[in-house]
Amino acid sequence: MTALLVDLGNTRWKLSAAHDAKLGPAEGGIHADAPSVLTTHLSKYRKAVDAVWLASVAEPEITDRFVAALRVVLALPVHQVRSTDPMPDLVSGYRKLHQLGIDRLLAMVAARAQSRQAFCVIDAGTAVTIDFVDSGGQHLGGFILPGTQMSRECLLRNTAIPDDSEVEDQALLGRDTATAVAQGTRQAVAGLVERFLIGSAALFDDQEAVTFVTGGDGDAFLGLLPGRCHRVDNMVLRGLAVLAAGGSR
Repeated sequence: MTALLVDLGNTRWKLSAAHDAKLGPAEGGIHADAPSVLTTHLSKYRKAVDAVWLASVAEPEITDRFVAALRVVLALPVHQVRSTDPMPDLVSGYRKLHQLGIDRLLAMVAARAQSRQAFCVIDAGTAVTIDFVDSGGQHLGGFILPGTQMSRECLLRNTAIPDDSEVEDQALLGRDTATAVAQGTRQAVAGLVERFLIGSAALFDDQEAVTFVTGGDGDAFLGLLPGRCHRVDNMVLRGLAVLAAGGSR
């Protein structure tokens, strides 16, 4: 079976076709371009896919618009995955299941399909989310922080910090304001991950944990993280591919 997978984020959409959980090339755009641009992209999948799987953290009206376009162009039902749905080999650790973003949950599903070790998933986008999962597939919880751009915008809006965009990316410490702001966000994320993987609040005893990094700003954190790290793109789509294949790896 070949499934079309659709990931609706806060500002962007992505889609890819997957056969037996193997993800094809991904493409996407911004929500403001849909549905006309989306319809153009979808037309080539009209006779190539058997099912449609969708995950959305976008506003309801945006989601509804995408679902309508998918149904019209592809003439197929749309399986919308929600955080309250059971996941293969993974149990949500949230007390209120519906509050966990489906993007975070599917990224964990994708990581779990690649590793049976304890792991951490960092998704660095508009916000930065950090989630920890033990070797049995139990999600322990995590953190949500402002992303690099959001942190900068918040500080500029609420302080007299000068608006300087030139950042010294390789600096250990900020020697100008822009670098201090950018490195503050990066080190905050790295510090949390280190503390809960190998530091004073280590979650996994003597187990080695794997870290998966995804999202558009993921590269900014790679060199700061402890242990084994994997940069994996499109983890939400990869999680959808696992579900579309019936939970197989």
